[in-house]
Amino acid sequence: MTQDSLLKTSAVHLLVSAVCVAGCAWLVLGTNLPAGLISILLAAIVLVCTAAFHVLQHSLQQGSKNDHALNDKQQLQLALDSAGECMWEWQLANNSTSIHFSKPYCAMLGYEEKEFARDQQGWRQLLHPDEREHVQRRITRLFTEGKDSTYENTYRMRHKNGGYRWIHSRGRLFTENNELVRFIGIAADISQERDNNERLRLANVVFDSTHEGVLISDANNIVVFVNRAFSDITGFSYAEMVGNSPRLLQSGRHSKEFYAEMWRSLDSTDSWTGEIWNRRKNGEVLPQLQTITQLRDEHGLITHRVAVFSDISLLKNSQSELSFLAHYDPLTSLPNRILLHEYLKLSLQRAIKYKTQAALLVIDLDHFKIVNESLGHAKGDELLRQIVARIQQTADPQDSLSRFGGDEFAMVCDSCNDSIQAANMAEKILALFRRPFCIDGQDIFMTTSIGICLYPTVGRSAEEVFRYAETALSKAKDSERGSYAFYDSILTEAAARKLYIANELRTAIDENQLEVHYQPVYSLNDQRIIGCEALVRWQHPLHGMMMPADFITIAEDAGLISTIDNWVMYHACHQAQQWLQQGLALSFMSVNISSRLFDRGDFLTSSLQKALLDSGLPSHYLELEITESSIMQDPSQSTALLHELRNTGVRLAIDDFGTGYSSLSRLKHLPVDKFKIDRTFVQNLPHDAGDLAIIRAIAYLSDSFDLVIQAEGVETREQADFLQQYPGILLQGYLYGKPMPAADFATLLADSPAP
Repeated sequence: MTQDSLLKTSAVHLLVSAVCVAGCAWLVLGTNLPAGLISILLAAIVLVCTAAFHVLQHSLQQGSKNDHALNDKQQLQLALDSAGECMWEWQLANNSTSIHFSKPYCAMLGYEEKEFARDQQGWRQLLHPDEREHVQRRITRLFTEGKDSTYENTYRMRHKNGGYRWIHSRGRLFTENNELVRFIGIAADISQERDNNERLRLANVVFDSTHEGVLISDANNIVVFVNRAFSDITGFSYAEMVGNSPRLLQSGRHSKEFYAEMWRSLDSTDSWTGEIWNRRKNGEVLPQLQTITQLRDEHGLITHRVAVFSDISLLKNSQSELSFLAHYDPLTSLPNRILLHEYLKLSLQRAIKYKTQAALLVIDLDHFKIVNESLGHAKGDELLRQIVARIQQTADPQDSLSRFGGDEFAMVCDSCNDSIQAANMAEKILALFRRPFCIDGQDIFMTTSIGICLYPTVGRSAEEVFRYAETALSKAKDSERGSYAFYDSILTEAAARKLYIANELRTAIDENQLEVHYQPVYSLNDQRIIGCEALVRWQHPLHGMMMPADFITIAEDAGLISTIDNWVMYHACHQAQQWLQQGLALSFMSVNISSRLFDRGDFLTSSLQKALLDSGLPSHYLELEITESSIMQDPSQSTALLHELRNTGVRLAIDDFGTGYSSLSRLKHLPVDKFKIDRTFVQNLPHDAGDLAIIRAIAYLSDSFDLVIQAEGVETREQADFLQQYPGILLQGYLYGKPMPAADFATLLADSPAP
């Protein structure tokens, strides 16, 4: 019942009581009472009822206040606990030293409420020794002043795990009649915030110390940060750039196509690297070697773009138009011979430092002199500008095209990391000349010859690389106009063959020219064939059956190996399920996983699930072989992916074990079932002492980890007899069968003794 309802009910009861009293008095005393006495009697009754009602009302209101106070405190505590607020309350009345800490406060430091400090002394013991005296002095001073006041402090407290956390505390001291009553407030763990601030401080130091300019913009391409070097290089201060667009720096020297290509690169790869001309605050135009990186959040949405650039105007040795004329070709605005050599030096240094390859393409226009003599130099110049425009559209943004002679060009190709990519680039340039150039309505057909030098494989200086590329150009001109050649003629033939095979291989995948052959795996314990390894073959329409050694490396360079691996796994699963349905005693089907496919963990997992689902093969029959070197490229990520694969139910084997750089600490955490001993340790058994020691070590290691071992390359009975000393070992090699078509392996498996 509410307070209002209770008061109304009580009033009615009092009124009824008054009427009853009056009635009784009437009956007892009779009706002959004087009128004055009756009036006095009724007034007395009303006064008594009124007084009783006010007493009741006051009592109810006082009780309500107390209840409200209690409810408010309980509701406050509940709200603070629900919000995770860490509340503390010191009881100070009557010299009390007790402290109440909320459940979130205790949890903040790793404790349950029942095991946490309950008084000032216990709380002080949790303070960091270096700050205990300072904190106590602050609180003592606050208490000594003896008046209502606020409190705020930051200090370290010991966590239950032994570490220290940074705590920010805020509160208020309450007094009554100049006596301390209580000290109450809330606290928060700000350790992560302090760590973040420290990292930001260090990052700012790095940003301010580097000589490269740094600009950071948001998803809307609005500048949010520039460092000191940026201001030193461009002349624009932090305040002038923040809130503006980077377009403020545009020099006007680049076409719309240039910026469109830059944005295409950012959209497709989240990065762009190249040379760009920007404008200083004073109007000067400066060249920059710039890298832009696009950052995305966990949802794939762009959050920021970071541009890092260096001023390469010193490389051009001037900041004036005279420098441009000295280093650039005035007709095409391309770098000239001087700058070409500088670019080549930088590219060579990067290739040596990062142990990669790059290529120099020297491009010579065939019979250009005839054009100049027949059409005039003006039309010849226009033809050169059109040729340059076409080549630039084909070139990768990180490559640099130069003109170092009348009809001679050179392209420093950092994007070409092997002979196939260099040959591809040359083919693209040659293709540009198969279309005519239109000069004043007249179609002009041109051809070009290209010399290629891969460095630092060939050439350890810019001068050598350039000389070798020109030598290769001479070879191209001598063999056939409109062609390309590598400095090494053998390399030229090899690159052409690789390019041919790569193109043919794409057709082979589309036209089902690939086949899967199966090599038996023999169990010494069971004395029978128990499984097989699926190996790809290529039935070429012209060259016949091609072995993996003829095309697997090329497939890796051409980016086709993941497709081939996926194709083999899919067909092997279907074949294994078919044999099981026929009642053949197959224990497992093994499939190789290349490092390229292993690096694409999500794609590998989805491909595996699709192969198992479509074929109906129970997952425990499939074994995936991953090379030791693939796993060791990124051990942490590899371990996580192996666990994910293992969760699908498949078996896992480390292929070529012993040839990588595995550590025992890593191996013991790998969720694998089998070590496959590389054939290089088997081929000289049982005569090579070093191989004997390695085999024994691997056998002991596999036994310790409770893993199966399988030896590859077993070709002689002598090798098999030696390996028989290791219980449970599996053997694979020509002694038990070469890789064979599915029908032949099915026959072999059917003829194998029953388990």
